[in-house]
Amino acid sequence: MDTVRLIVVGDVIRSRKKFDPTEWEHFHDSIQKVNKEFESSLTIPLTIYSGDSFGCICENIVSAVQIVLALQKHQKFHKTRIVLIEDEVIYGLDKKSFLDLTGPALWKSQIELANLKKTYSFFSSHIKNNLQNRVINTIVSLILSIRDGWNDLEWEVYRNYRSEITQKELAQKTGVSQQYISKTIKSSNLKLVKESENNLVLILNGINTYNQSNR
Repeated sequence: MDTVRLIVVGDVIRSRKKFDPTEWEHFHDSIQKVNKEFESSLTIPLTIYSGDSFGCICENIVSAVQIVLALQKHQKFHKTRIVLIEDEVIYGLDKKSFLDLTGPALWKSQIELANLKKTYSFFSSHIKNNLQNRVINTIVSLILSIRDGWNDLEWEVYRNYRSEITQKELAQKTGVSQQYISKTIKSSNLKLVKESENNLVLILNGINTYNQSNR
């Protein structure tokens, strides 16, 4: 039986310095939002453990990357550090609970989280395909770093970018001028982020297609 799995594991940065019930309720709600959004792409859903840590098993590499990005998108009060690991899970898969899992994938994830903490980084991936790993580490880290500094308005513009709502309508909704919306799109590097997200999916799908055709 193939026990190699893609797992996403993370924890909240500096979570123990201050406890706010409202913030932690939002943290739990955001995890559930991601679970609902990616329900069909999760072998085992995101599960919170040890208070501020979370983990899941993903069906494929594209959904795993999208889940990493969604975790940042849905957070408001807390920043997280996240690792994406492809390795063996030797026990607990049949139980369908992240809390029951054990194996090299889980052990490695804790080592890599500790490394992120030392380097003050947000993300690291360790995928067996070297090309995929390089692409994911570079582009995901770029996206997370740019979006880390966004304020509420920038996130609102991001969520509505090229949707049915016009810039004028968005300006009225957020209480700023249409010119300010345009300025926000430029200052937040929103176009670069959106292009990076879309190209990442295209590249990963392309690599997968190439690998399958050359087996």
